[in-house]
Amino acid sequence: MLISFVILNYNGKELTERCIDSLTRSISEVDYEIIVVDNGSSDGSVEYLKNKFPSIKIVEEGYNKFITAYNDGVKEAKGEWVFLLNNDMLFEKGFLDYILPHLTDEDIFAIGSKMLNPERQVEKNANYPDFKCGYLWIKTKDVSSFSPTIYIGCHGIFNKKKFLELSGFDPMYSPFYSEDLDLCYRAWKRGWKVYVEPKSVIIHYHMATIGKLFNRKYVLRVAARNHFLFIWKNFTSKRLFIQHILCLPLILLGAFFLKKWYYIPAFFDAMRYISEIKSSRKSLVVSERISDSEVINFIKKGIESVLYAER
Repeated sequence: MLISFVILNYNGKELTERCIDSLTRSISEVDYEIIVVDNGSSDGSVEYLKNKFPSIKIVEEGYNKFITAYNDGVKEAKGEWVFLLNNDMLFEKGFLDYILPHLTDEDIFAIGSKMLNPERQVEKNANYPDFKCGYLWIKTKDVSSFSPTIYIGCHGIFNKKKFLELSGFDPMYSPFYSEDLDLCYRAWKRGWKVYVEPKSVIIHYHMATIGKLFNRKYVLRVAARNHFLFIWKNFTSKRLFIQHILCLPLILLGAFFLKKWYYIPAFFDAMRYISEIKSSRKSLVVSERISDSEVINFIKKGIESVLYAER
């Protein structure tokens, strides 16, 4: 089995070099290729990485497409499975070995690793969904066993065929946030599975470019906008969607009193995508096999069962 590792780079040649060095030291007895997708770097990353790693493939975007640039990397991949990575990550020995046995399940769409910060505190593990007061809340639960999760980010392996069938990350969420949630949720509604294998560990150093390129207020506003877009696009259940619409005034009022004022302009930003949302919803209704409630309840019960067994 050939595994394709796809790493995103933007003006981070030393970070990417360290990431590749750690990756190659951490895996063994597996056929693999490494693809670096360069988002229009101006620091000489492309030539630097070509000289350092002649065997890797480099996809040059020409400008910063952020997470949606992974779509082009996946298209170039030769492997049946593609492992998407940020360049500010290091890997524990054998992290891939814990994931490989699960790939025989034909319904698997993606499997994520447990992600820790350098102090070994949990950043990402099983993402637990809860739809309350017309809004989707997501919390990370620290499980120790193979567990369902509503989504994984760029710290896991994806089935290439299924990824491309879903057209990858949706550029509507550009420049960042909720693309990974959207992709995995669409996979769940197709009847495919997204899991996390916490024995596979990746260390995340949080040296990504978002904080360098954008101020905090803008980042929060985009994150809130995209969460609205995610719900409007993907929740095709009439009951849940109507509940969301009825609760919107309370959601916005609550955000105001909690001094999360960015939710107000974020809501109006999201309203500009209504025509695009309507088109997306029509196609999703045709392809979905599992309802919103079924997806959320399956993931919740799966995570709760794992946590109960680990007590």
